[in-house]
Amino acid sequence: MNFTLKQLRYFDAALRSGSIARAATEMNISQSSITAAIDQIEQTIGAELFRRIPAKGLIATELGRAAGKHIAAFLDQSRVFESDLLSLVGDPTGTLRLACYEPTAPYVLPPLLRKIADSYPEVRIDVMEGDMLVVNDLLRSGSVDAVLTYRRYTHPDNRFVPLFRARPWALIPEHSPLSGQASVTLRDLAAQPLIMLDVHGTRDYFLTMFQHQSLTPDIVHSTKSGAVLRGLVGAQFGHAILNICGPNDRDRQGGYIATPIAGEVDVPLYGIAYAPQLENSAVVRAIIDTGTALARQGTFEHLLMEP
Repeated sequence: MNFTLKQLRYFDAALRSGSIARAATEMNISQSSITAAIDQIEQTIGAELFRRIPAKGLIATELGRAAGKHIAAFLDQSRVFESDLLSLVGDPTGTLRLACYEPTAPYVLPPLLRKIADSYPEVRIDVMEGDMLVVNDLLRSGSVDAVLTYRRYTHPDNRFVPLFRARPWALIPEHSPLSGQASVTLRDLAAQPLIMLDVHGTRDYFLTMFQHQSLTPDIVHSTKSGAVLRGLVGAQFGHAILNICGPNDRDRQGGYIATPIAGEVDVPLYGIAYAPQLENSAVVRAIIDTGTALARQGTFEHLLMEP
């Protein structure tokens, strides 16, 4: 091979940033090193991979974009290889790229990251968040190594390790006619104004629960933010449904109370999804082992409502 791993990394940085200057800043090296890496790879391939356009920076050619995909895939494999090689002589070492379904992140990430930091100090975790479509696309594209999400939207090609089932809660405003009840039904909720958590996968899940009982909810507001949803419920604009709630949702201090939903409801499975080729990756095994250990210890039980 007529180019080095370092040169491939420089090329990848230039392609992602679209600028020799930004790539040099990211990699903490000189601009001439970035330029030399690009020149070496172009000479080896025998084709122009970038066009240098004044005031616009680097523009990748079609062949450059294709080469960039192969280089990015190779760099990802080399990262996992390096991590696993270093882990042979001790605890897991390297970087784990982790994505998390955003509404659940404030509840499941802190204990998980704390435990990994304590148990595997040589593992660094880069976290990304998004809706279920985004995080699972990140996994399928190889942009992340593992995802914390619900099983229903995990691609069948990927593996899934369950952590817990998350039965839905109703958030009831303190001045609602339903306030004070030990539990509510979907029929009760269909007769009241509803605030919808409108992120990919979640909206369909909640609407399907009502449809299975031939009910149509009265949606008065929609939001993509769990914090905004709680604020609207607390301001008495309507009721809401969530699958994971913290202790603060049950103390009435926010102007609402989390209440069990009685009857037959779909209870989704939450866990860790990962690509099958990473089955034996040391850093992926670290998050799987940590997550399952926390689940066995009951770490997540305070977030869940049992029927």
